[in-house]
Amino acid sequence: MINGSPCYQLLKAGRHTAVRTLLACGVLATTVMVVGGQQVQERKPASPPVAKLTTEPARAKPDSYKMRHLRGRVVWLHEVLKRRYGIGTVPEAAQRILALETPQGQLFPIVEDIRGRAFRKDPRLRKLDCELLVRQLKASSLIQIIRVYSHEKGKKVEVDYWCEICAIAMYELKPCDCCQGAIDLRQRPVADSQP
Repeated sequence: MINGSPCYQLLKAGRHTAVRTLLACGVLATTVMVVGGQQVQERKPASPPVAKLTTEPARAKPDSYKMRHLRGRVVWLHEVLKRRYGIGTVPEAAQRILALETPQGQLFPIVEDIRGRAFRKDPRLRKLDCELLVRQLKASSLIQIIRVYSHEKGKKVEVDYWCEICAIAMYELKPCDCCQGAIDLRQRPVADSQP
């Protein structure tokens, strides 16, 4: 209904500036109509914004996953398929999916959020004997990484990244969130009381 539209009401009330401002900001889309011999442009809200990426671990419902500690190496899935099963993949699949390969031969594809993406960005992590605290989604072998541990010379250490200047811990290799400087891979001994 033209007369009931918010933009028509703004135009009728003489608030042309408000409509022009909304158009300039890309908030409204335009439809041109003719009313009473005059050309009227009806503005409609533009499409909703795209969802933002978050650095927080996803808030899954507790009954949709189980928490587990899994040990092994993070590998490219295509390498394991070729090495263990002789299955070749197309070239573009070479570095597409990361998976945890356990010593028992189990494969757990990794959900690539910020903590999962760390293994894509930093090849040093793929060389570690890892112990991962994960959420395993029910009815699936997919895992979401919560914490990364490694076993170095018989000692369990927690792995993350650290900015010495800002004293900030981060979960993937990138410039510091604060000073934009370089950050270091950090391995801290885990206290006996920590899982």
